[in-house]
Amino acid sequence: GGHRRFCDGGEWRCNWCTCTYEQTSGKGPGPEGPKTLCAACASRYRAGHTGPPPQDDSGKFVCDHCGRAFETIGALGGHRRFCDGGEWRCNWCTCTYEQTSGKGPGPEGPKTLCAACASRYRAGHTGPPPQDDSGKFVCDHCGRAFETIGALGGHRRFC
Repeated sequence: GGHRRFCDGGEWRCNWCTCTYEQTSGKGPGPEGPKTLCAACASRYRAGHTGPPPQDDSGKFVCDHCGRAFETIGALGGHRRFCDGGEWRCNWCTCTYEQTSGKGPGPEGPKTLCAACASRYRAGHTGPPPQDDSGKFVCDHCGRAFETIGALGGHRRFC
Protein backbone atom coordinates (compact mmCIF):
# COMPACT_ATOMS: atom_id res chain seq x y z
CA GLY A 1 0.00 0.00 0.00
CA GLY A 2 0.82 3.66 0.11
CA HIS A 3 2.27 3.53 3.60
CA ARG A 4 4.90 0.93 2.76
CA ARG A 5 6.15 3.00 -0.14
CA PHE A 6 7.29 5.81 2.20
CA CYS A 7 7.80 3.93 5.49
CA ASP A 8 11.32 3.93 6.93
CA GLY A 9 10.42 1.83 9.96
CA GLY A 10 10.48 4.83 12.28
CA GLU A 11 14.24 5.25 11.87
CA TRP A 12 14.33 8.60 10.02
CA ARG A 13 16.21 11.40 11.78
CA CYS A 14 17.00 14.93 10.67
CA ASN A 15 20.61 15.12 9.49
CA TRP A 16 21.19 18.35 11.42
CA CYS A 17 19.21 18.31 14.70
CA THR A 18 18.55 14.52 14.85
CA CYS A 19 14.85 14.92 15.65
CA THR A 20 12.54 12.07 14.65
CA TYR A 21 9.69 12.27 12.15
CA GLU A 22 7.19 12.39 15.03
CA GLN A 23 8.90 15.50 16.45
CA THR A 24 8.65 17.58 13.27
CA SER A 25 5.90 18.92 11.05
CA GLY A 26 7.49 17.36 7.97
CA LYS A 27 10.63 16.61 6.02
CA GLY A 28 12.45 18.99 3.72
CA PRO A 29 15.45 19.16 1.40
CA GLY A 30 18.97 19.63 2.69
CA PRO A 31 22.53 19.58 1.35
CA GLU A 32 22.45 15.75 1.16
CA GLY A 33 19.25 15.65 -0.92
CA PRO A 34 15.46 15.62 -0.56
CA LYS A 35 13.81 14.75 2.76
CA THR A 36 17.05 14.76 4.73
CA LEU A 37 16.15 17.63 7.11
CA CYS A 38 13.19 18.35 9.36
CA ALA A 39 10.95 21.28 8.38
CA ALA A 40 12.72 23.71 10.75
CA CYS A 41 16.23 22.79 9.59
CA ALA A 42 15.13 22.80 5.94
CA SER A 43 13.87 26.36 6.45
CA ARG A 44 17.27 27.32 7.88
CA TYR A 45 18.99 25.61 4.93
CA ARG A 46 16.87 27.55 2.40
CA ALA A 47 17.78 30.76 4.27
CA GLY A 48 21.48 30.06 3.67
CA HIS A 49 22.56 28.37 6.91
CA THR A 50 25.11 25.57 6.60
CA GLY A 51 24.26 23.67 9.78
CA PRO A 52 21.97 23.46 12.78
CA PRO A 53 21.84 26.20 15.39
CA PRO A 54 24.35 25.90 18.24
CA GLN A 55 23.54 23.57 21.12
CA ASP A 56 24.73 23.66 24.73
CA ASP A 57 26.21 20.73 26.66
CA SER A 58 22.75 19.39 27.54
CA GLY A 59 21.66 19.36 23.88
CA LYS A 60 19.39 22.41 24.07
CA PHE A 61 19.30 24.87 21.18
CA VAL A 62 20.83 28.24 22.09
CA CYS A 63 19.71 31.63 20.78
CA ASP A 64 22.75 33.41 19.39
CA HIS A 65 21.25 36.82 20.28
CA CYS A 66 20.41 36.43 23.97
CA GLY A 67 21.81 33.04 25.03
CA ARG A 68 18.50 31.48 26.14
CA ALA A 69 18.29 27.71 25.59
CA PHE A 70 15.31 25.74 24.20
CA GLU A 71 14.40 22.06 24.08
CA THR A 72 13.43 22.04 20.40
CA ILE A 73 14.54 23.87 17.28
CA GLY A 74 10.88 24.88 16.78
CA ALA A 75 10.81 26.60 20.17
CA LEU A 76 14.03 28.40 19.27
CA GLY A 77 12.50 29.52 15.98
CA GLY A 78 9.43 30.93 17.74
CA HIS A 79 11.65 32.76 20.20
CA ARG A 80 13.96 34.19 17.52
CA ARG A 81 11.06 35.94 15.78
CA PHE A 82 10.77 38.30 18.73
CA CYS A 83 14.24 38.18 20.31
CA ASP A 84 15.92 41.55 20.65
CA GLY A 85 19.00 40.27 22.45
CA GLY A 86 17.78 41.61 25.77
CA GLU A 87 18.19 45.21 24.65
CA TRP A 88 14.52 46.30 24.52
CA ARG A 89 13.44 48.83 27.13
CA CYS A 90 10.11 50.54 27.70
CA ASN A 91 10.32 54.13 26.45
CA TRP A 92 8.60 55.43 29.58
CA CYS A 93 9.63 53.38 32.62
CA THR A 94 12.76 51.71 31.10
CA CYS A 95 11.79 48.20 32.29
CA THR A 96 13.17 45.24 30.32
CA TYR A 97 11.08 42.68 28.44
CA GLU A 98 11.61 40.16 31.25
CA GLN A 99 10.09 42.61 33.75
CA THR A 100 6.82 43.08 31.85
CA SER A 101 3.93 40.91 30.72
CA GLY A 102 4.31 42.13 27.13
CA LYS A 103 4.91 45.04 24.80
CA GLY A 104 2.31 47.55 23.70
CA PRO A 105 1.87 50.62 21.50
CA GLY A 106 2.98 54.07 22.57
CA PRO A 107 3.35 57.54 21.08
CA GLU A 108 6.48 56.44 19.19
CA GLY A 109 4.79 53.42 17.55
CA PRO A 110 4.01 49.74 18.16
CA LYS A 111 5.84 47.75 20.83
CA THR A 112 7.58 50.80 22.33
CA LEU A 113 5.97 50.60 25.79
CA CYS A 114 5.60 47.83 28.38
CA ALA A 115 2.08 46.51 28.95
CA ALA A 116 1.52 48.71 32.02
CA CYS A 117 2.69 51.92 30.32
CA ALA A 118 0.75 51.05 27.16
CA SER A 119 -2.38 50.75 29.30
CA ARG A 120 -1.67 54.20 30.75
CA TYR A 121 -1.09 55.56 27.22
CA ARG A 122 -4.43 54.16 26.00
CA ALA A 123 -6.11 55.78 29.01
CA GLY A 124 -4.81 59.19 27.90
CA HIS A 125 -1.63 59.62 29.94
CA THR A 126 1.32 61.31 28.24
CA GLY A 127 4.14 59.84 30.30
CA PRO A 128 5.08 57.43 33.07
CA PRO A 129 3.78 57.89 36.61
CA PRO A 130 5.90 59.97 38.99
CA GLN A 131 8.81 58.31 40.78
CA ASP A 132 10.38 59.16 44.13
CA ASP A 133 14.12 59.66 44.76
CA SER A 134 14.69 55.91 45.15
CA GLY A 135 13.08 55.18 41.75
CA LYS A 136 9.83 53.75 43.11
CA PHE A 137 6.53 54.58 41.39
CA VAL A 138 4.30 56.80 43.52
CA CYS A 139 0.50 56.68 43.61
CA ASP A 140 -0.78 60.19 42.93
CA HIS A 141 -3.87 59.53 45.10
CA CYS A 142 -2.41 58.22 48.37
CA GLY A 143 1.37 58.68 47.98
CA ARG A 144 2.29 54.98 48.44
CA ALA A 145 5.42 53.85 46.57
CA PHE A 146 5.80 50.66 44.49
CA GLU A 147 8.80 48.83 42.98
CA THR A 148 7.17 48.27 39.57
CA ILE A 149 4.67 50.13 37.44
CA GLY A 150 2.60 46.94 37.30
CA ALA A 151 2.31 46.91 41.09
CA LEU A 152 1.22 50.54 41.02
CA GLY A 153 -1.41 49.68 38.39
CA GLY A 154 -2.77 46.86 40.56
CA HIS A 155 -2.93 49.22 43.55
CA ARG A 156 -4.63 52.00 41.61
CA ARG A 157 -7.64 49.81 40.82
CA PHE A 158 -8.56 49.83 44.51
CA CYS A 159 -7.09 53.14 45.72
